[in-house]
Amino acid sequence: MKSSYFIVAALLFLGAVFHNCSHQQNAKSESQRDSLVKPKLNYAKYTNPDIYPNGGSELAVLMREMYDDADLIKNSILKKELPPDCRKKFAYLHWATPTDSTTKTEAYPDMATAFINNLEAFYAEKNAEKRIKKFDIVVQNCITCHQSHCPGPIKKIKKLKISE
Repeated sequence: MKSSYFIVAALLFLGAVFHNCSHQQNAKSESQRDSLVKPKLNYAKYTNPDIYPNGGSELAVLMREMYDDADLIKNSILKKELPPDCRKKFAYLHWATPTDSTTKTEAYPDMATAFINNLEAFYAEKNAEKRIKKFDIVVQNCITCHQSHCPGPIKKIKKLKISE
């Protein structure tokens, strides 16, 4: 009898801990969103129906801009220059509204967080050769996410890789 009370108490305790951790994570996410400046996206450039037949949701336009920004970053790396800092814009990945609400599955936030963490590691790297590897990891994050969410642009994204 005492062991069943202990098990119930332990389960209640663990449930409370998980609930609290989840609540803290949500509060952290909301405070990050509130402190985030929404980027000005170029809808005119990235919603031309002849080029982009799927339209231009906030997330679609952001990702199209992210591709072009990543291409600029790649070119600066190849020229051995410091890359432009796109972290603030890329961080909006967490909150941008998708074309299809089913795009953001339960795995999406974790993939977006992994992308942002690897992007931070890329910008923190001072060694030029290691920076190339870290950039390729960021690109691979994009490919991995797109394999499960929106496979259309994978072929194009692969062109961003510097080393094979």
